[in-house]
Amino acid sequence: KKKEPLDAPVEYEANDSIVFTEGGFAHLYGQSKVNYEKIELTSEVITMNMDSSTVYAHGVVDSMGVATGLPVFKDGETPYESEEIRYNFKSKKGFINQIVTQQGEGYVVSKEAKKGPDDAINIRHGKYTTCDDHDHPHFYLKLSMAKVRPKKNVVFGPAQLVVEDVPLPI
Repeated sequence: KKKEPLDAPVEYEANDSIVFTEGGFAHLYGQSKVNYEKIELTSEVITMNMDSSTVYAHGVVDSMGVATGLPVFKDGETPYESEEIRYNFKSKKGFINQIVTQQGEGYVVSKEAKKGPDDAINIRHGKYTTCDDHDHPHFYLKLSMAKVRPKKNVVFGPAQLVVEDVPLPI
């Protein structure tokens, strides 16, 4: 079967190196960047599968255990920071680990997220906070499940208010 081509060209660049391997893979190292239509992905390491139109991006951990070059996925004007991301250009779906995104004056942080073709993000084990410290906020709503629709709203199921790591009985 002949595979359907993408609608637009995929532009990519890397500061260090680009390595092509058999099986249609391209590995980009060192401040890498991939652009497709209005989608922009930057990361320290990006692996693209040219045959299936998928990308996988992650940062690197130095000898002190500090992660650098973490992926930033930008679809239109909404940026999503994460630890790693898998995304398919054809289906416009992806999986995102440790996502951080700003919604209005608040921030949504989640361990697991799934991006749909309609730009909505379904998250599990998330937090919603207006605190600037994303890694360890002073207060937040602990979300079991939520759906984030960029520039519209955040809809969530059962939630619990947590202040200074103490869950409040609400």
